[in-house]
Amino acid sequence: MLYFVVQAVLILLLVVSIDGGSAGLFLAMLPIGMLSGAVSTAAFIAPFAFVAGVLAWRVVPSRYRYAGALGGLVAPLLVYLLAAVIGILMGVVTAVLGGGPLSRPLVSVVGIVAVAFGATCWLTLPLGVLAGSSTSGLAHWTTE
Repeated sequence: MLYFVVQAVLILLLVVSIDGGSAGLFLAMLPIGMLSGAVSTAAFIAPFAFVAGVLAWRVVPSRYRYAGALGGLVAPLLVYLLAAVIGILMGVVTAVLGGGPLSRPLVSVVGIVAVAFGATCWLTLPLGVLAGSSTSGLAHWTTE
């Protein structure tokens, strides 16, 4: 259910960023957006999460007592940051190639990442900490 609410808000942000966005355009784009949201989640967010997990694992020193929990907290934050950076780069390229204003794509990307963060951080951050805690605890038990 939360996925559909988030997607509807993201599609609304997209429609508003288009010249002359209307309720009819929103309703026409809603089913397309729901499908594309599921595909983009599988195609982009999963690889971003993998890269962020590897970066967090490499950046957070293992000598800290709660390194796994800290890495588990850092990884989801890196996913949001990576999505924002890639989205902003794509927005800049789109604006430059299309000759349009730069503000609309940037506002859309920032809005999309902000809505995604607000809708999912309550779950991803604690789960990241728990997953990191369980893996660091497992590493602790296997090394003793």
